[in-house]
Amino acid sequence: MQQPKIAFVGFGEAAQCFAKHLATQTRARVVAFCQGKTNAPPYSQAFRAVAADCGVTLADRLEDLTDADVIFSAVVVAVAAETGEAISKLVRPGCLVVDINAATPRTKKRVAEAVEARGGLFADANLMGSVDLYGAAVTLYTSGSGAERFAEIFRPLGFRIEVAGPEAGTAAAVKMLRSVVTKGMEALLVEALTAATLAGVRDETMRGICTSMDATTFSKFLDMCVRSDVLHAERRAVEMDGAAAGLRELGFDPVMTTATTKRLRVSARLGLRDEFARRSGYSADEVLDRYAHVLSGPGGEPRDSHELGERP
Repeated sequence: MQQPKIAFVGFGEAAQCFAKHLATQTRARVVAFCQGKTNAPPYSQAFRAVAADCGVTLADRLEDLTDADVIFSAVVVAVAAETGEAISKLVRPGCLVVDINAATPRTKKRVAEAVEARGGLFADANLMGSVDLYGAAVTLYTSGSGAERFAEIFRPLGFRIEVAGPEAGTAAAVKMLRSVVTKGMEALLVEALTAATLAGVRDETMRGICTSMDATTFSKFLDMCVRSDVLHAERRAVEMDGAAAGLRELGFDPVMTTATTKRLRVSARLGLRDEFARRSGYSADEVLDRYAHVLSGPGGEPRDSHELGERP
């Protein structure tokens, strides 16, 4: 297969990692264009050196990428939609646009429609991990009209691509919800361990957290959390009120702890405890299905937590 011409719009950490990997795997020409706060034409000598080290030629205009076969969109989320639409105006029929931005499903669909209207293919590709940890071997969870094409071209080059289906936004939704967990865990851990440092019990807290977590798999932990939430959310909310008070005594603002309390109270107000307490057994899926059913009001519109709080 003829080597495709590959372009990057945006050239930050992930793009640099992928480009450097491509330089070792293929003789294809790789170009990049940046129009960010840090790097934009005329590029600094330091940035040109970074690009050269990755085997990349810098373009001075977005329009210089019109002959690319594959265009990666790798910009900050705030400009993902407008960048995607700008790229769409360049694509030729058959051109593949790979959007690796952590944008919302709606944004990915919007860009996909713009690309496909010009005869291009769109791959909604999402990094399921950090390039700091995994490098170019990070899993790219991908959907969209160009997902299979993306896999066909880049799997032989050492990329790990998991295809989720033909609809743009499918993979982005999974990435978004995964981030709710991973970024939320980061925030919780930083809050707990900073407070532990203030209390002089950091090592003991680390052991208390890690020993129990290391003793099981995350999938078992997740299953336990969902199944027990329906029974114990109200009691746990009260316990977290106490934890928040304790953090305040340390002079610490319990941002995540307060949010946890609020989330637990939302679960409790769904009023499903007695229903599940009567069951001899049930799965996490059954709990989540009931949560989703109760949270869907007339017409299928979700109610917010304030409205739930007003339920009798």
